[in-house]
Amino acid sequence: MLRYEAATGVRIPEYAETAMLKNVQTLSDNAAALLGSTSCQPHNLRESMLAYTALVRHRKSDWALQQGQKLVETMHSLLEADGQMDYAKLAERTGKPLTKDPLCAQSSPAGQWFNATATTGRAIESIVWFHEATGDPRALELAGRLAEVHLRQSIDPSGKVRAELLDPTHVGHTHSYCGTLRGLLLYGLATGDKTYVNAVAGTYRHGLWGTSISHSGWTPHDQGKIRFPDKEGDPIGEHASCGDVAQIALWLALRAGQVDLLDDVERLIRARLFPSQIADAKNPRRDGAWGVYSHPFGYGAILDVFAAVLHSLADFHQNIVTTGTDGSHSVNLHFDIDTTAIAVRSRRDRDATLSVTVKEPSMIRMRVPGWASRESVRLSIDDKPVPLPLRWEGAYVVMAKEAVTAGSVIALSHDLPERQTVEEMPISHRKFQLDWRGDEVLACDPKVGIYPAKVSR
Repeated sequence: MLRYEAATGVRIPEYAETAMLKNVQTLSDNAAALLGSTSCQPHNLRESMLAYTALVRHRKSDWALQQGQKLVETMHSLLEADGQMDYAKLAERTGKPLTKDPLCAQSSPAGQWFNATATTGRAIESIVWFHEATGDPRALELAGRLAEVHLRQSIDPSGKVRAELLDPTHVGHTHSYCGTLRGLLLYGLATGDKTYVNAVAGTYRHGLWGTSISHSGWTPHDQGKIRFPDKEGDPIGEHASCGDVAQIALWLALRAGQVDLLDDVERLIRARLFPSQIADAKNPRRDGAWGVYSHPFGYGAILDVFAAVLHSLADFHQNIVTTGTDGSHSVNLHFDIDTTAIAVRSRRDRDATLSVTVKEPSMIRMRVPGWASRESVRLSIDDKPVPLPLRWEGAYVVMAKEAVTAGSVIALSHDLPERQTVEEMPISHRKFQLDWRGDEVLACDPKVGIYPAKVSR
C-alpha cells in the first residue's frame, strides 16, 4: 500500500494504516524480528524486510529501521558455511515452532545441492532495497553473501532453469524462484557487478519462457512437484510470478539496456494482468484483486498475490515515462499517465495511436513496439504530419525540443498486426488458440474466463 501511495498519491486511510502497523508490530515482536503468526516462517524473510523498507522509505520509521537491522543481523548469524540457513535456530529466536511446510524450510546435508529460493533467495531483493533506503552496509554485505550462494545454487550457466528445480519430485515455488532472480538482478545493478545481471538476463531469455511462463503470461504456482493441481492435473496458476517476470524485463530494459524486453512488459500487462483482474463491485474483498487460479485462463483472489501484483503495477506506472539526465523524456510504455512535463494517452483500434501533450518543451522519445512495422509508423505535431524519414534512436522515435511548444500534441501511430498462437498445458496437453492484435488477445478458442470467445467471420 505504501508503494501504491507513493506511485499514485492516493493516501492510505488513517484507520487502515494504524491497524496495519499494529499488526506488523505484533507479528514481528520477537528476537529475530521475523513476521509470523503461529509458526516460524522463513518464507517471510522477504515480506518482513519489504515491510521495514517501505516504512523507512515512506514513513521515516525509526522502529522499522531498528527491526530491519535486527533481522539483517539475525540472518548474518544463522547462515552456515555452505550458505544454508539454520532454520531450527531461527525458530528458537522467534519463540515459535518451525513450519512443517517443506517449501519454506528445506535443508540438505552439508556439501549437497539445496534449494533456498523460497527463503533466503526471495529475500535478496528486499535486503538490497533496505540498504538503498538506509545506507546500512551490513545489509549490502548480507545481500552479497546470499547473492553468491544463489548464483551458485539457483542459476544454471546455460541459461536454462536448473534441472533440479524442475524435477517432478522436488518441492518448488515459481514466485520464489522469480523473486530470487529479481534479487540477483537488483544486487548486480546496485553493485555494478555484471556477472549477476548477465546470469539473470541469460535465464530470462533462455530459461523462463515455456518453462516458468507462457507467451500470454500463465505462470504455474508449483515448480517441480505439482502439489496443487487443477482438475485436469495441470498446476494451478498465480499472477504474482507474471508480475515478477514483467518486472525483471522492465529492469533489464531500462537499467541494463535491453530495451527489446519492453515488448514483453507491455504484452504481459495487456494480455494477462489487466484481463485477469477481478471486477466484482458486489464483493469488496475480491473487487480489483488477483490471486491463485485453477483454470489457466481464469480468475483468483488471494491477498499476498494481490499485493505482489500491486507492487509490480506501481513500478510499471512509475516507468511509463522516464526522465534523462539531459532533461529529455522517454515514453517507454504505451499507457495513460500525467506528469509535470507531459501527458500521455494510448488508444488502440485497428491501429495504435500514442498522443503526447507537451507541458514543458523538451526532447521527447517515444518507443515503437518491436512487432509494429516501421513502414507503418507516422508522426504528427498538432495534426500536421512530420516529414519522413523520422529520427530514430534504437526503438524510439525522437522529437527535438525545438520542434514543440507548450501545448503541442505529438501523435505517434503504427499498425497492430494480427496473429495466432497456441498454448499447450504441460500435463493435460489441453490446447488454447489465442487470436492477437498487437500485444492484446482478442479471443480464445475454446472460450475461457478472461478472454472473449472466438467469433466466426
